[in-house]
Amino acid sequence: MPDTIRAAVLSLGTEITSGIIKDTHGSFLGSELTALGLQVDRICQMSDEPHIIPAVRDLTARHQLLVITGGLGPTSDDLTREAIAEAAGISLVFDPELWERLKESFDLSKAEANRKQAIVPEGFHVVPNPNGTAPGIWGRVGDCLVCAMPGPPRELEPMFRDAIRGIISGEMGLTPLKELEASCFLIPEAMLEDVCKSHDDGTVRWRTRFQQYRISLYLAGGDVHRRRKYLEALKKSFGSQLVREGNFEAAFLVYEALRAQGKVLATAESCTGGMIGSMLTDIPGISEHYWGGFVTYANRAKAEELRIDPGLIDTQGAVSEEVALEMARGALSRAGVDISVAVSGVAGPGGGSPNKPVGTVWIAVATAEGNARAWRFDFGSRRSIIRRRAAVAALLLVELMLREPQRLDIVSHWHYS
Repeated sequence: MPDTIRAAVLSLGTEITSGIIKDTHGSFLGSELTALGLQVDRICQMSDEPHIIPAVRDLTARHQLLVITGGLGPTSDDLTREAIAEAAGISLVFDPELWERLKESFDLSKAEANRKQAIVPEGFHVVPNPNGTAPGIWGRVGDCLVCAMPGPPRELEPMFRDAIRGIISGEMGLTPLKELEASCFLIPEAMLEDVCKSHDDGTVRWRTRFQQYRISLYLAGGDVHRRRKYLEALKKSFGSQLVREGNFEAAFLVYEALRAQGKVLATAESCTGGMIGSMLTDIPGISEHYWGGFVTYANRAKAEELRIDPGLIDTQGAVSEEVALEMARGALSRAGVDISVAVSGVAGPGGGSPNKPVGTVWIAVATAEGNARAWRFDFGSRRSIIRRRAAVAALLLVELMLREPQRLDIVSHWHYS
């Protein structure tokens, strides 16, 4: 094996090349492969067309590792298997055992198209996919190790972390870096970078990966003690609620807190438009602890669904401490649950005022025991960022109310802008 192992990433999908969806695979895999000590020479995007076949042949001839994402589905334009087989000069074979497992796990129909997902290049290995119907595959094309994974991030990223990373390390004779992973919430990437630099002692190295609702931070170098000391310094700078050791989404932290206490949550959303509920319902098993939510975008909906006095809305405004608290209390009463959270804000681009500029968000949490608190935030001026930050902050406030209500005053010290 050469001293420098050259790797390439190929992301497949017409949705990616046409701009319908954003390709996040390149940054994720580039960062992960670099952390393994590989040299990532190329990150390519291609549509689902037959021209991927010569592309795979060329990339496998020039690199020691090729990671492919997408093209493993059941349709005629999913050509990853064919491209690999063509490049390796091998046949495609139907795996009846894999087919039975897929049918059993995902209740697939007997349609001929679905059978394609049980077809594998001869001699290649199958990687189970607990999050979707398309399994991953890996094997060699000449001197190049080829690993192919499904395209959806919620399938690809767990598969890489749980299986493919270990396969690459084993096949390439690599010793993976020992990293300490943390999940950072509400912290702008530039601010996180500045604070990381301020704590740089020359031994611990860091890398970040921006995700939809958080930033993943990876610390390497030094020893375990130095990495933990570095992480504790970051927690001191930002607060232990915003920097968590491990790979977590804010919604999962809430789920764990609800499950630990056997409680049920309801949500009342205005500017977030159901985003909090969507984040929660991505979690399997959440139905035992999430009653559901009220999406009360218009003032009339707040009055009718949450039984808020229209006069209060007229005098205080929908984006106010008073209305946010009544939204939370209304959701709590209507759902008959243990805890509720409400969000009302000015997400823009219009609708702001000198007293309530775009980015102003009120979040309230109420409990069946009679505790109710509301906080005002200024989440900037970009609509998409405002809504994401509001949803994440709401979830973190629920967790804090459940786990450490005596520390709710620390919210005023959160860094989020």
